[in-house]
Amino acid sequence: MSVPRLAIVTPVFDDWDAFQRLVVELGDNCAAAGQPVALIVVDDGSNAPFDAARLALPRGGAISAVTILHLALNLGSQRAIAVGLTEAAAEPDLEAVLVMDGDGEDRPADVPRLLARHAAEPAAVILARRSRRSESATFRAGLWVYKRLFSILAGQTVDFGNFSLLPIAAVRRLTHMPELWNNLPAAVMRSRLPYRLEPTERGRRYAGESKMTWVNLVIHGMSALSVYSDVIFVRLLVAAAAIAVIALIAIVTAIVMRLATDLATPGWATTVVGVFALVLMQILLATIVASLALLGGRSRRHFVPKIDCGQFIAWRETVTAGDPSQTEIAR
Repeated sequence: MSVPRLAIVTPVFDDWDAFQRLVVELGDNCAAAGQPVALIVVDDGSNAPFDAARLALPRGGAISAVTILHLALNLGSQRAIAVGLTEAAAEPDLEAVLVMDGDGEDRPADVPRLLARHAAEPAAVILARRSRRSESATFRAGLWVYKRLFSILAGQTVDFGNFSLLPIAAVRRLTHMPELWNNLPAAVMRSRLPYRLEPTERGRRYAGESKMTWVNLVIHGMSALSVYSDVIFVRLLVAAAAIAVIALIAIVTAIVMRLATDLATPGWATTVVGVFALVLMQILLATIVASLALLGGRSRRHFVPKIDCGQFIAWRETVTAGDPSQTEIAR
């Protein structure tokens, strides 16, 4: 069996009913686009078992094979995606890899548009940008805060998620980047790969409830910011230096007013100097601690997905297209 030119990577955590519907819709949309694909599913430590024999792939359909990577534990969607991309990077003759969620919120109907954009710009990463969202107002407010903080701290605008089409060269670069282990969108920006935004609408879940809670949103945001930890450190260092300069000016001004004028009231200069001297000491201490932590982190061996992801795969199974009664499951 020839290796398909496109692979689709999707993480799944207990959403097996939604996943089965996704397989059907992906098959229909990819067949309409004339694009054969292989589906790489990362079972992110699900509690609910899934019988792969339930996937009856028709012979001659768009989806020629489904490989399910069962992880030994729950890593979270970002790290599950890193495992799936590492698996795809090892496949020969692939042209590109599509990353999408398995619950329906990334719509299979948008896949042909991403494929068309990729055909027009094959060297660029194609990122789906939400032109219309369906979450609650509270969730959208939290997302707005996250985007503003990311822009202020990292100096970058993040306006896209995991739904993306990656040329295979980009996949192989990303799987050598430690940043991929924490956050795919931030790793794409940090990689300096060319990317283009394609507007899409957020779909509705096929089944079940979203697992993105406020806690998960905060963790997701911190993981993305960690990719730019060195940039954030430099920006905070500049801000600390500016505060230190202001504190020094305040100390000098208080001393001059105390010694050269009669404007200072008794005890005022001592209080001002003491307060701003304390601010200077705290800034100095925080800067030293943060610098040592950053330098220590740069000297440690980083987690490289290409090398280290395989240890989390407990077992795998592959379903190939054909007669449903003869479906092959390899473990």
